[in-house]
Amino acid sequence: MGGSIEGVGAGGSGGGATGGAGATDETLGGPCSDDAQCDDALDCTFDGCDERLARCRFQPDDALCQNGVFCDGLEQCKNKLGCVPGEPVTCSDGGVCTIDSCDEATKLCVSAPRDVDGDGDPDDHCGGGDCDDLDPTASSLAAEVCANGVDDDCDASVDEPGCASPQHDDCFDPLLLTAPGSFAMSTVAAGLDYASSCSLSGAPLASDVVLAVSLPGGSPVDVQLTARTSYADVTLALMGACADPASELACSASYFHPSGERVAKLRARSIGAGAPATLPAFVTTATPSAVTIKYELLPPTLAPANETCGTALPIAAGVPATASLVGSKTDLAMGCGAMVGELVYSLTLTEPQDVHVYASTVDGDGLAVVALRDAACQTELACAVAPTAKIGAHAFRHALAAGTYFVAVSATAPTEVEVAVQLEPPTPLPPDEACAGAPAIPPNDTLAVPLAAHQDDAKTGCLPGGVDAAYTLTLSEPSDVLLLGRYAAGDVAAVELALPGCGPGDGLVCAKGSISPTRAQLRNLPAGDYRVVGESLFAQPMELTALVRKAVPTTLVPLADTCDDILELPSAGGFFQGNTANATAEQSAGCDQGNQPKGGAPEQLLRLTLPATRRVVLDMQGSAYVTLLSVRQGTPCPGVAIPKACAAGYYPERSFLDLTLPAGTYTIQVDGFAGSSGPWFLDAFVVPP
Repeated sequence: MGGSIEGVGAGGSGGGATGGAGATDETLGGPCSDDAQCDDALDCTFDGCDERLARCRFQPDDALCQNGVFCDGLEQCKNKLGCVPGEPVTCSDGGVCTIDSCDEATKLCVSAPRDVDGDGDPDDHCGGGDCDDLDPTASSLAAEVCANGVDDDCDASVDEPGCASPQHDDCFDPLLLTAPGSFAMSTVAAGLDYASSCSLSGAPLASDVVLAVSLPGGSPVDVQLTARTSYADVTLALMGACADPASELACSASYFHPSGERVAKLRARSIGAGAPATLPAFVTTATPSAVTIKYELLPPTLAPANETCGTALPIAAGVPATASLVGSKTDLAMGCGAMVGELVYSLTLTEPQDVHVYASTVDGDGLAVVALRDAACQTELACAVAPTAKIGAHAFRHALAAGTYFVAVSATAPTEVEVAVQLEPPTPLPPDEACAGAPAIPPNDTLAVPLAAHQDDAKTGCLPGGVDAAYTLTLSEPSDVLLLGRYAAGDVAAVELALPGCGPGDGLVCAKGSISPTRAQLRNLPAGDYRVVGESLFAQPMELTALVRKAVPTTLVPLADTCDDILELPSAGGFFQGNTANATAEQSAGCDQGNQPKGGAPEQLLRLTLPATRRVVLDMQGSAYVTLLSVRQGTPCPGVAIPKACAAGYYPERSFLDLTLPAGTYTIQVDGFAGSSGPWFLDAFVVPP
C-alpha cells in the first residue's frame, strides 16, 4: 500500500530496526528516499518513506483487514504476516439460565432465557413456566390436552376442566367443506399424523389437521385452497386419498404475506369430473396456531403453457395478461426476490421503443416481481419487485432496438399477477445513466440525483433490480473515500464504488439498506478513475456525496480517557482506532438509553479545532460494540452539548454524524450506548472549503 509517512511509530515489516532500550521497531524497513521505494507486498499496511529516518516504514492498519463479519471478531494486521483472524466475539454472561450467542444480523451479543426445547417458554428453574424443558409440547404457553395423562400447560394439574381436545385431527374427523367460503380451524392439541411433499415435519412443534373438500361432480372444476396464520409457518396439501402419499394433487409451502402473516395457497386444476367426490387436505403449522381457510371453486383451467422461454405466450402493448402463479415452476433465475415459479411472455418490437413493464397482484397475497430479458432469454435487462401489494412493480428500459424480448413474471408468494406492457417513443439515456462516459462527481460536495427516468445498468450485483446513476471519481493520489447516499423513507437504496466497467466483478465496495444515509468506505485507494454508483429499488431521488482526502494511516488512541490527555485531531480529520473497555466513565450523553448510571459507559475524548465553518462527517462503522458518538462545543473541556450532535449506533452501521460546525473548539466523545464498550473505529472527514 502507498502513502507518505513522516515519523510515524508502531507496526510494520520488511526488516527491523532496534530502538531505545533494546526494543525492535518492526515497522521499519530498508533505506529509502521516496515512497515508491517502499512496498512490503501486504495489502493491510500503509507503506511509505519515513523522511526523518530515511527508512521505509510499514504501518499496520487493522481497519483494512475487516471482513465485515462481526461475530468472528476484529481482524488484525500483523507485520510480515498481513491480515490475521481476530478472536471470535465471546458473548457468555456466565449465567446458567441464559443462552448467549452472537447475532450477525444485528452485530450484537444477544442473551435469551434458557429454553432447551425451543417452545418459547423458559425453564421454570430460571424464572420461566416450562416444567419440562426437554419436551416442546409441554409449557405454560401450551394448551392442556384432554385425556392424555400429561400436564401439558405446566399448572400441576392433569386433564383439568377446560382442557382442549383436538379438532379434525385425522381423516376420521375432517372439517367438511360442502361449499366455497372461509373457515376457521386450529392445530392446537393436534398431532402430526400425515406427510406431504411440502409438510413441516422437521419442526418440533408441528401439527396438522384435516379438511375434506366436497366436489359437486359433473363438469371439472379448479379447486383453490388458501391457508393463513398470524405468525406460524403453514403448509397445505390436497390429496386424492388420505392414506396414500402418492395421491397428492397439489402442495404449497409457507410464504410471507405482505401483511406480515404467513400464507400457503394451492390450486388443483380441472378435477372432479363425473360423480360427486370428497378429497382430503392436510393443513400443517410449525407451532399450534389458529388457521383461516379459504375454499374456492373456479372454472376449469389447464396448467399455464408459458412456463419457459421456449413456450412463451405473446404479449401486446396495452393488452394486460394475467399470470396464475399458484403452482408455477421455477425455470429462470430472477434477480429481484422471486420466491415462486415464473411465467414467460414474448414481446416483439418493430422499431426502437422505450419499454415499461408493469405488474401487480390481483389478490394481494404476494408482491409482484417482473423482469425484462434479452432476445436469447438469458440476460435480465431489467427486473423489479413491487414495494407493496397495492403498488405494482415497474421495469423500464430506454430505447430498446427492434426485435423480440421476453417478460418473466413471478411473485413473493403464490398469487395471480396482472402484467401489462407500455411502449413509448425512444428517449436517450440520462447523462449519468451509464458507467461508460459517466460525468464527474465533485469530491466533498453533495449531488442531487433524480432517478425516475433511469434504468438498471450497473451489473456488479450490489442492488439487483435497483435503477442507478453513475459518476466518475478521479483520484490523483492514494485516497480515503467515504460514500454517502441519502434517500427517501421507505426506499431501499445502495451506494457503491466500482471499477469503470461496472460489470460483474468490478464492484469494490457496496453498502445497501433501508436506513438513510447508507455509507460505503474504502481506505488507501490507489490513484485512478472509479465509478460512484447510486441505486434505488423504487426509483426515488437520492443525494450522493463522495468524501475524499489524501490517504492517511490509522492513528491509534491508547489514552484520551479524560480532558487532561485528550487527543488532538489534525485539521483535515483522519482515521482513528481505540478501545473504551479500559477507559473510565465520566461523561454522559443525551442520546444514551435512559436510567444509566452517572457517566454512562466508558469513553475516550478527541479534540477538533476549526478555524472557520466546516462540514464535519464522523463515521463509526466497523466498531465492535454498540457505540455512542457525541460532539460538544467550547472550553473548558468537554464543553456543552450541541443540538442534534449525538448519535447512538445500535444499528449494525454504528454511529454517524454529518454536521456543519462554525469556527471553534469541539470535543468528540466516543462512548457506548447503554453501558457498552470495546474496540472502535472513527473516520473523521473535515471537508475543505
